[in-house]
Amino acid sequence: MREFIVADINVESITESYAEIDAYSQGRLPGKKGGFSARNMGKNDLWIAATGAVLKVVILTTDSDFDHLDGQYIRLKKIDVNSYR
Repeated sequence: MREFIVADINVESITESYAEIDAYSQGRLPGKKGGFSARNMGKNDLWIAATGAVLKVVILTTDSDFDHLDGQYIRLKKIDVNSYR
């Protein structure tokens, strides 16, 4: 974690990715259905996923909110916080 990427989310590619991931998550993206129950992602999680998708970075998380996007839009690495206790 020596370097952090600061990304401006006010760019067209990230905004378009946000809209596509939101539609996909809700099961409303024509021609692209996932094998999961439709869900409404939180706005912040959508921005994180869209930014990660465009920048092609691995998203680190401790929860399962991004699981349905792994391999489809993002690369995901889950961290088990219990292993650090």
